[in-house]
Formats: sequence, C-alpha cells, structure tokens
Amino acid sequence: MNELYQFSKQDLELVSKIKQHQNISAIFYHFWINLVNPEEKFVFVDTIEIVFDTTDTYFFKINEEDNGYIISSNYNFEEEQKMLAEKFQEVLSLKRVDVSAATIWKDKIKTPLLSVNTVNDYENRNENFIHFDFIDGSLAIYYNEEKGLLVEDYEA
Repeated sequence: MNELYQFSKQDLELVSKIKQHQNISAIFYHFWINLVNPEEKFVFVDTIEIVFDTTDTYFFKINEEDNGYIISSNYNFEEEQKMLAEKFQEVLSLKRVDVSAATIWKDKIKTPLLSVNTVNDYENRNENFIHFDFIDGSLAIYYNEEKGLLVEDYEA
C-alpha cells in the first residue's frame, strides 16, 4: 500500500484562500490524450482547474511522486503540454476541456460554496483529499493511480 501523502503547508494555505470564495464559474479538466491511438478511450485527468467568479483560479495537479496531488494558483498549460510531449516523445498530449456542464458540476456551479476542507482518510482509501460543500451536497477530489484525479459525491 502506498505511503499516505500529505498536503504541504502551501497547499493548506491555498485551501484557506479557496474557502474565501463563494461561487465557482467554470471547471476544466486537463486530460492526457494517447496520440498513437486517439480512438482508444484513454482517460487520465492530470489537473483539475477551478475558476471562481472573482477570476481567481486554482489547480489541483498530480504531484511529482504520483501518489496524490498538489494545489497551486500558478500553472502554465502550454508549458505543461510541451513538457509532456517531449517526455513521452509526442505519444501523449494534454487537452484542456471545459466540464462545467458535466452532471457532477453543473448544479454546483450555480450554488454558493459553503466550505472547503481537507480530510485525512486512513481507513478507507489511506489518503488525503479535499471536499467542497455546497447547499445541495458535497464533492471530493481524489487521486487514482489508473484514472488520475477523480471527482465524486462525498458523504462524511
């Protein structure tokens, strides 16, 4: 079993800043795309980009150790896309997709954000993750080795 990753002090400071926001205006997923066989349904979410109505943007990105994710307010999509292409000899590409209308997000975007919290889950998933509480429910961002970052309904 993987060692439990910990959010850094910087990650936790950004969570505190995120808590000050009320409304999400857009959500983007950054997917890895298999260029050798684009028809192959290779779905791997490397980054989740959350844009608030204040135009502040936060990025939840898989960490260097590939055992969790980091939070950042700075991210250069074009640079990341270029690095990925070089690292994997143009076999993989990065695509940014607006998922604001996806079932899991569409109602949440219209709803004020009540709170944002980190969770240390040592029993079920043995990981740390973040959940967002809205009036009509909660969503959590998890890391999965095979699919990358996942967003799921969350119940405490």
